[in-house]
Amino acid sequence: MSTATLSPPRRSGRRRAIGLLLVAVAPLLLVAAILLLAIDTRPRIADPGPPDARAASRTRDVADGLRTLVATEGAAGAWTVTEDEANAVLAAAQRLLPGSFGVARVDGRAATLDLAVGATAMPAGLWLNLHLAVAASDDGLRLAAARLGRLPIPPALAVGGLRLLLDRKLGGDLGSRALAAVAAVRLEPPRATVVFDFDAVGREAFFDSLRARALDAAGRTARDQVYVQLWHLDKAVRRRELPRDGSLLPYLDTAVRIAARQARRDGADPREEMRAALYALALYCGDPDFGDQIGVTLKRSMQGRGNGCEGTTLGGRDDFKRHFVISAGLQAATASDTAFGMGELKELLDSNEGGSGFSFRDMVADAAGVRFARTLLAAPAERWKPLLARLHGEDAILPAVEDLPEHLSEAEFRAGFGDVDSAAYAAMVAEIEARVAALPFYADPGP
Repeated sequence: MSTATLSPPRRSGRRRAIGLLLVAVAPLLLVAAILLLAIDTRPRIADPGPPDARAASRTRDVADGLRTLVATEGAAGAWTVTEDEANAVLAAAQRLLPGSFGVARVDGRAATLDLAVGATAMPAGLWLNLHLAVAASDDGLRLAAARLGRLPIPPALAVGGLRLLLDRKLGGDLGSRALAAVAAVRLEPPRATVVFDFDAVGREAFFDSLRARALDAAGRTARDQVYVQLWHLDKAVRRRELPRDGSLLPYLDTAVRIAARQARRDGADPREEMRAALYALALYCGDPDFGDQIGVTLKRSMQGRGNGCEGTTLGGRDDFKRHFVISAGLQAATASDTAFGMGELKELLDSNEGGSGFSFRDMVADAAGVRFARTLLAAPAERWKPLLARLHGEDAILPAVEDLPEHLSEAEFRAGFGDVDSAAYAAMVAEIEARVAALPFYADPGP
């Protein structure tokens, strides 16, 4: 009599379970492997250091070159940047993204960019190191190499990722259109030139979309209401309800009251009305060129002798007034640390030969303007009136500055403070912030 042999069912069941587990875990293992290759525990480049007076000057030159490119009529255009200028911009960017830095190089084979991103953008102790090499080309943008940490990235995939990143940052398909407009890249060390052909994307449509994106960031409601604010301020001047000299305070008080009245009357978002008030102050009492930041033009009749705020001061100084209101306007537009960082770069620029010198007193006015905007934008509309009650004098919004140094040349700044990453400089900035924070207007407005 024969007997049948059966295979143990447990063994085949165990194999199936292990197979299913491997299928489930494999993607996680792949992601973990990619992360291990892409993320480092240290930067792969040395920190080149913070911006100085020369870096601030070169950053301004790069910005001027970009403005020229935008203003140039016709489909074709070119933008040239030197290796030193690119590194100056990267140094300036450190002040906006602390803990991250970059280095650019231009040689006969490629223009390379190495970025090390850490600190606030990454978990403690971890770094994201990016390497890009752009080759000379007569047929658009061509990446010679791309690497994230130890992970090489195929150039085509890197260009696709760059396109997605720019689209996300600029909005819509603006990033894709900008890359499509690159006709050639020319390398003449230490210079790199990007040649654009906007026929490929439509120059007018492209820049209209780019401007619209920038204007959206400034707030369309706020931008529209700026003109209402300006009209009311100018009318108050003509009726002699606002002074043409003396303190800036009546203009601050009036702008806030106009914002409150417009919010009640129109049922608009109070925060947008306050942004409009801060924009109007920056234009009317600061600099008409501030309008370039938000797409608003101050009428010629409101400039020069027609401007009632022209003769007013803050702390007895015209420059303090302008620093204060422009910083407040920038804070309203960006809602970030950009306003104070731009003020810092301006002081570095001023320390160059022929400038007015680095002024910690100006930085106090910058910090006070930023805090003024933050305080009002954070407070609900019903708290604006109690806040205005604290505006009893200029010492409510601007601390004493007489003991702080100003008019420092680049050499004097270096001798006294080293650079903007030094302990001495950090202590001075902390002192400025503490003085501003202690003022009555910036205290907690309460429930």
